[in-house]
Amino acid sequence: MKIFVVFAVIALAALGSCQGPGGSNHQNKRHSGLNPQQNTLSVQSTKADEEHCYDKTKGACDSNSAGVSLEKCNALYSGFHNLQHKLGEFSMMNMQSSYEYLLLSTHFSDHVMSRPGFSKKYRELSDRSWEQTIDLIKHITKRGGTFNFDTVKDKRILHKHTLEMNELQSLAAVLENEKFLALFSHDLHHLSSHSNHQEADKKHYDPEIAHYMEEKFLEDQAETIRKYSGYVHDLKHIMNKKMPTGVDAVKGLNVPLGVYLFDEYLQKQ
Repeated sequence: MKIFVVFAVIALAALGSCQGPGGSNHQNKRHSGLNPQQNTLSVQSTKADEEHCYDKTKGACDSNSAGVSLEKCNALYSGFHNLQHKLGEFSMMNMQSSYEYLLLSTHFSDHVMSRPGFSKKYRELSDRSWEQTIDLIKHITKRGGTFNFDTVKDKRILHKHTLEMNELQSLAAVLENEKFLALFSHDLHHLSSHSNHQEADKKHYDPEIAHYMEEKFLEDQAETIRKYSGYVHDLKHIMNKKMPTGVDAVKGLNVPLGVYLFDEYLQKQ
C-alpha cells in the first residue's frame, strides 16, 4: 500500500510540473512563485529574447509541444551579439599570423639561412597565435556565438615575399603585425568597455569581453611589441657597427658575424 502511495505522489508531481498555462488554479498558485514581486525567483530580462525563452518553456511538457522551439534559450546576453563578428575577425587574424610566423620559422631553419635562433622565436610566436585562436573560438561558443571561417573576406598577409626576407626585415614585419593585432585588440576593448558608451549607444557594451581582452591579449601584446622593437634596434646597431681601425680588409665579415652572434643570443632567450 505504501509503495502505491509513493508512486501516486510521484505521478502527480510529474503531471503538475508539465502542465502549462492551462493547468489547475492550485498549480497556477504554485507557479506564481516565479513572480518577481514575491522575491522568490525572478525571471526578468531587458531583452525580449530572454523573456521569450521563459515563455517558450511554459508549455514544453505539453503533449502537443513536440514542435516547440527553444532557440531563444541560448547563452547570448549583453552586447556580445554585436561584438561577435569582430571577435571572429580577430580570431582569423591570429590564425593567419600563426601560419605566417610558422612560414618564417621554416624559412630560417633551412640549410641556406641556418638561423636556429630566429627560427625558434618565430615558432614560439606561431604556437602562441595558434593557442590564442583556439581560445578565442572557445570563448565565442561559450558566449553562445558561432564561428565562421569566412569572417575575413580580404585576408591580410604579413608579407608577400616571406621567403625573401632577411633577418632584420623579418623582425620589422613581425613587429608591424604585432602592433596591428594590438590596435585591433584595443578597438575591441574600447567597444566593449564602459568608457566608450553614452546612453544612446550601449549596443556593444559587454564588460566580460573587455575583461577577457585585458586578461588574454593586451598585456601579452605589450610585452611582445617591446621585445621585438628592441630586437630590431639591437640588430640594426650590430649591422652598422664599424670595425676597429686597421682591419678594413675584413670589414665585410662584420655583418655576417654580428648576425650570427645575434642569432646565438636569440637561441638563449
